[in-house]
Amino acid sequence: MAISKHRSTEQIERHLAAVAAAQRMAGEEPTAEDMEAARRILAGGATADEVIAEGLAELETRHGRGAQ
Repeated sequence: MAISKHRSTEQIERHLAAVAAAQRMAGEEPTAEDMEAARRILAGGATADEVIAEGLAELETRHGRGAQ
């Protein structure tokens, strides 16, 4: 269940810029999917746990459970 936090569009954009900068400093270019996930979390549309669970489910669907 998403937590409702009211952030302005400006605040969300600032946070997204920080997310992108952090990923770049870590040596990775953020993908559109990364940024959309961050936007959903920042806007209160999903929790980080929900986004992670969705990503894991997608990997299982794509590669099968226990695939190595």
